[in-house]
Amino acid sequence: MRRQLEQVYEQYRQGLFSLALAVTGNETEAEDAVHDAFLKLVRHGQSPRGDLTPYVFATVRNAAMDRVRRRIRRPEARHTVLADTRETQPPSEQALLKGERDRLIRNALDNLPELQQQTVVMKMYGNLTFQQIADALDEPLSTVSSRYQRALKALRHSLEELL
Repeated sequence: MRRQLEQVYEQYRQGLFSLALAVTGNETEAEDAVHDAFLKLVRHGQSPRGDLTPYVFATVRNAAMDRVRRRIRRPEARHTVLADTRETQPPSEQALLKGERDRLIRNALDNLPELQQQTVVMKMYGNLTFQQIADALDEPLSTVSSRYQRALKALRHSLEELL
């Protein structure tokens, strides 16, 4: 199973992180949630039959939600702000424009209901099929598909208003 987990991680790491980020709203918490999920999966040792990907996404989603619940229970943690020290040079104009575009998309995503947001992240950033998303969320395929369509419509509307 460890090899399968490595393959899923290598193929979907950005999508897994994006899902955790969509749930937690914090990069550090998202990284920790992905780490927690993989530790749990390795320790658990059992895997479902078939494609492991939906199971991994569901585990990451649950780990991220657990982190949010813990953060809510610790009021002092809600006010912690971490400085991002990665950038040492002034950003270029292109980087500023990309950053602004990414911020607009992130804000539009943040305004979606939680399940719509997670569905979009799993589909667009995780490159999962609707069936894999349905399996990860334990919901009917038709529900996931229609939720995704509603989310895209809401995103289009939200972004059109901003542009």
